[in-house]
Amino acid sequence: MPIFCGVTRKTLFSSASAERRKKEHDCYLKNGSCVLEELLALCDGNCRIPIHYFSAIEIENAIKHSKSGIDLSDVYITGSLDNRLVLVRFSRCEFNNIHRDIAVTAQMSHLKNVLRLVGCCLEFEEPVMVYEYVKGISLSYLLFRKGNHDDQTRKSLLSWGNRLRIANEVASAIVFLHTEFTTPIIYKDLSPSNVIIDENSGVAKILDFSLSISLPPGKLEVVKDIITGRNGYLAPEYAVSGIVSQNIDVYSFGFVLLNLLTGRKMSSLNITIKDTVYHIDSDPEMIDIEEIRVMDIADSAILEEHGIEIQQQLEDCWNLVKKCTQSKREERPYMIEVAKELRRIHNCFRALTLAQN
Repeated sequence: MPIFCGVTRKTLFSSASAERRKKEHDCYLKNGSCVLEELLALCDGNCRIPIHYFSAIEIENAIKHSKSGIDLSDVYITGSLDNRLVLVRFSRCEFNNIHRDIAVTAQMSHLKNVLRLVGCCLEFEEPVMVYEYVKGISLSYLLFRKGNHDDQTRKSLLSWGNRLRIANEVASAIVFLHTEFTTPIIYKDLSPSNVIIDENSGVAKILDFSLSISLPPGKLEVVKDIITGRNGYLAPEYAVSGIVSQNIDVYSFGFVLLNLLTGRKMSSLNITIKDTVYHIDSDPEMIDIEEIRVMDIADSAILEEHGIEIQQQLEDCWNLVKKCTQSKREERPYMIEVAKELRRIHNCFRALTLAQN
C-alpha cells in the first residue's frame, strides 16, 4: 500500500472518518440540547409527538439523486427515505431559530394545515428538517407570478371558494398557535411566502416557525430588539418599537387576506392605512383605505368567475381586512374572532353555490 509521509491511505481515511464522526456527534449533542430546551419550554415537559432523528449519512443518501422542491427562501430538496418521498429542508437564514422550528412543527404536525414533520437530522452544523412530500406551490408564487404556472391549475387553486378556504385554513393554524400551548406562540412571519398549497388537494399548509416566539407566562406582550419578518406585513408597533403580541399576527393576516382579495403583492399596492403606507395603483396619489370600494380592487379573476353575486362576501372580507390592519393594536380583533368571521363568510358562499345548483 502506498505511503504518504509515513501514513497509509487506510490510516488517512480512518482518521478522516473518525474526525467526521466526532464532528457529527458534537453537532448532535449541541443541537439536541437546543431542541430539547425548546420542547420543554413549549410543552411544559409534555411533548405530544416524539421526533424521529435521521443520521447525516441517511440524509446524504436520501438526496443523492434529488431535485429542488418548493420555491421558497430556504432550500427544499425532494429526497427518498425508507422508500417514500420527502422534502428535505436546509435553512440558510442567519436569523432563523431552526431548533424552535423543529420543536413547534413537531407539536403541530397533526394539523392538516401545517406541513408535517417526518423527522430531522442534528448531525450537521445547522439541523436539517425532513417533511412529508407535498407537490406544493407557495401561495406567493401562485398569486403573484402569473404566467409561470399552468393557467388552468392556477385558476382552479385560486377560485373564490378556494381563496376563502385558504384564508380559513391559515387562520385556524394561527389560532392554534395562539391558544393551544402553555403560553401563546406568536408566528411573527406570516405572509404568502410561508404558505404552500397542495396542488393535489388544494389544502393550505403553513411552515417555518423559526421566527416564532412564546409570550412569557402571564404576559400579553414582549419587546424584541431585533425586528424580523417581511416588509409590508409588519405591524407598526412591532416595526417601530419591537412590541410582539397576538395583535401582530392579526395585522399580518389582514394583508394576506388582502393579497387573496386583490391577487397583488404589497409593492404593487398604493393604499394609505393611517400610520403605514402601502400601494394599490400605479397612481402616485395614495388612497385612504376607507375610501376604497372592494369591487374596484378585487382580483379580476374572481369577478369573472362570479361577478356581482358575491359582492357581499367580498365586502365582508374587505371589512375584515380593515379591522385586522387597524394601526392601533387594541382595535384589532383576536385571531379566533377573525377565524369565526371567515367561517361565516365561507358558509355563505357554500350556501349560495348550493342554491345555484
